[in-house]
Amino acid sequence: MTQPSSKVRNIGSACCLVLTITAIFMLLFWAIFLALQPRLAQSDGGLYDSNDPILELDINTFDAAVYGTKKAHFIEFYSSWCGACIGYAPTFKKFAKQVEKWAPIVQVTVVNCADDKNMPLCRQHGVNSYPTLKYFKYLSANKDDGMKYSGDKYDINKLEHDISGLVQADGQRQKPETWPTFLPIDESTSFEDLVKSIDATPFLAVIIQENPAVYGWSNMINYNGNSAIKIAFVAPSHQIAKKFFSDDHSHALLFANGNNEPIWKSGTIDSWLNVQEKIDELAGDKIGLATEPPPNLAAPVAASAASPTNNQFEVQLTDLKSAMSYMLYKEIPRREELKDEPLGALKEWMHTLKKYAPGTTPMRRLFYRLDEWLQLQSVVTADEWTAKVDEIQQSLGNPLPKEIKWMACVGSKPNLRGYTCGLWTLAHTITVEAYKQEKHNSNFKPVIDVLEPFRKFIWHFLSCSECAQNFTKEAEKQELHLVTRAEDVYAWLWRTHNFVNQRLSGSLTDDPAFPKQQFPPKSLCPGCYDSDGKVIEEKALPFVFKYYSNIKTDTVEEVPGYKVVEFENGKTVAAGQRHLNPKFQVHADKVDKLEQLDASPQRAWKSIDGYEAQPSKSHFYFLWLSLIGIVLIVVYCKYRRNRSKCPWNSSPVKQNIV
Repeated sequence: MTQPSSKVRNIGSACCLVLTITAIFMLLFWAIFLALQPRLAQSDGGLYDSNDPILELDINTFDAAVYGTKKAHFIEFYSSWCGACIGYAPTFKKFAKQVEKWAPIVQVTVVNCADDKNMPLCRQHGVNSYPTLKYFKYLSANKDDGMKYSGDKYDINKLEHDISGLVQADGQRQKPETWPTFLPIDESTSFEDLVKSIDATPFLAVIIQENPAVYGWSNMINYNGNSAIKIAFVAPSHQIAKKFFSDDHSHALLFANGNNEPIWKSGTIDSWLNVQEKIDELAGDKIGLATEPPPNLAAPVAASAASPTNNQFEVQLTDLKSAMSYMLYKEIPRREELKDEPLGALKEWMHTLKKYAPGTTPMRRLFYRLDEWLQLQSVVTADEWTAKVDEIQQSLGNPLPKEIKWMACVGSKPNLRGYTCGLWTLAHTITVEAYKQEKHNSNFKPVIDVLEPFRKFIWHFLSCSECAQNFTKEAEKQELHLVTRAEDVYAWLWRTHNFVNQRLSGSLTDDPAFPKQQFPPKSLCPGCYDSDGKVIEEKALPFVFKYYSNIKTDTVEEVPGYKVVEFENGKTVAAGQRHLNPKFQVHADKVDKLEQLDASPQRAWKSIDGYEAQPSKSHFYFLWLSLIGIVLIVVYCKYRRNRSKCPWNSSPVKQNIV
């Protein structure tokens, strides 16, 4: 045996090096791919972007931006799918624009609680309905320093005045060095003394208002740090006010330095903005308004809009699963603790779901076990709830997905339709199933058994607070308490949903790709309408019943199929692709009997309904194969190196023997 040449050994070493580097790169690629997957799946487009003078925070940036900083923060906790939040966003944007220059003292801020990663943050701050507005004081230390705003958030004028009052109280209490003093001109100070006190400041504005002097405070905040203008305020009884006005109303004066006569003397004012706009008009070019505006603070939104390619008018099992999953994992555990009335409402709703929820047998067993456990609890924390849902999910093979996907409920944007559509669909299928089961049961009470538990759940757990309030008002308007017949359990919800669609049609919450309309539309049921275009209930109700009984099992992924080819006289005459889509029976078994027979299941079901709680197993298999490949390459290279150095191979005696 001859010793391998150095050239051969070098080539072998080079090959080993190339293979090792290639395997390492492949391993890194898959590691990065798997790390990014959950983020991509959970991305949710917000309602604000880089064009808005709004600071957008998340769980990673909140503490550093808010706590221990020398400014206050006014924060909107919102959900990007919440109809009330979508409707409120233009108002909040306008408000943020008007107080853009207040940012050094009080920063307008938002947190999107619909983003999965922000759920713990929103729960920590006790946010269980949207939109929630909170004021965090100067040098806030923790969540307890956040004060919930309960005023009229839609009245921008009042909102701005209220915030100036919060800032003034904060400033008087903590006395930040860079904030205004917020003190009125002393009663003994004359107009001449005031003019002398401004030294070389080009302009002086005097606001006349009784306490709370929100017009003066607001303008002090707005022009704080501007060396070209001084803002002062006095009460109507002050001698300066009496010098220029004879009444006790709120007024404003603007003086140029060196001139004892005002260049502007207002009438009665009712807003700080009236004063600010006049100051900017008369002195804007001299007090620095032509400078570059502050940089945009909102985080850019990377989420892309969903493509509305699916059929809107279908009841899809995928949508029902996603609605149930979002309800269990996102909506219910928003509160840190469940007790008293909210817990009672949840118990009623779980009991309804146990009896009438649609879905596969494992899905219904999930609600059976949740109901069984929940009825024994007097207090449930968010962590306990989530842990219990996870425990039952795992024991049943994870029948509900963690990754939310929409089919018929997909919107043209990530924040449109989705959960609200899925929740309505779930409620309709429940009412239809309840009627199927109970139509011959004289003890069935539609309100107590189905409709009131749904209303209570919406009231306590739908995080869109205004949506919840509006549904309760609609329930009263549509006389929910008068529903007695079994068939009215689904008829009442159908009528109510149509009233809601009529009210919201054309609003900001309406998806332009899927506009709200009366159901069923004429395109689906032409015979459900009379010549005047009004719905004929006698024809529409059977259609509604059939529609919500037909749950489709299409999947987001491509359905497995097989090719079919037809021959005639030895020639191909037709070819097509067939798909396997098994029939779905909503209530295939009686869950209570199954649970009694299998009260303590020891087995762990796997991958029911094709669900994978984590990234695909094939990804992990590839990851392990990559690791094994690297190990084998390293071992092989080590072997080659040792063999080339082996004395046996280089021994002349051995070579002679050979």
